[in-house]
Amino acid sequence: MEATDRSTVDSKLTALANGSLDPGDAADWAMTALRDMDDDEDVDDAVMEALDKLSGADLLSGPGTYLHGPADFRTWLSEFRAAAS
Repeated sequence: MEATDRSTVDSKLTALANGSLDPGDAADWAMTALRDMDDDEDVDDAVMEALDKLSGADLLSGPGTYLHGPADFRTWLSEFRAAAS
């Protein structure tokens, strides 16, 4: 499993925002990262918030229609960078 540090999360959000990462792949990665964390693992709030959002990147609002899109992903990236600085 890839690390869940700020750099990796930023890379995933960037790839999702620019369309080079599929929302389903982003959600799968985030869910795996959340599942694999130790209960006592010290993860900063910005990373946890981003993982929470990424885990829902592939949610559907209707048949074949994603709830979130590129504008949302860019907002998530901006929010993450602001919180992580």
